[in-house]
Amino acid sequence: MKKIFFLFIVSICSFSFAQETSSIRGKILDGELFNEPLIMASISINDTPIITHTNFRGNFEFTDVVPGSHEIKIQFLGYESVQFIVDIKAGEEIEILETLYAKTLALPSFSKVSSISDVSMSKLELSANKSR
Repeated sequence: MKKIFFLFIVSICSFSFAQETSSIRGKILDGELFNEPLIMASISINDTPIITHTNFRGNFEFTDVVPGSHEIKIQFLGYESVQFIVDIKAGEEIEILETLYAKTLALPSFSKVSSISDVSMSKLELSANKSR
């Protein structure tokens, strides 16, 4: 009876450990600073509440990711965010290498507002001369 109970427990444990999980890891680089590692960039999996940040070497890692299709979002303040879809299989490890670039802002165009005409300039000179 003890042998049957022991075999039953071992088989249950082996089934629980047989579930393979996947992982996503990668490196985020700064496209504005000679591809240096981008520190503290935010990486998230959109369908989950899972968020992580890059370390001082620009590396990040998600462990125990459920297999399937996931949308990854990478963002950093002042840089264009990047989104892409990753298809991951059970037990697979995906490596990501991505470069972020600074946002470009469109400045409003400036036009010449006004100028001092010759008539008003001569009036200013006359009033300046009278005060002397």
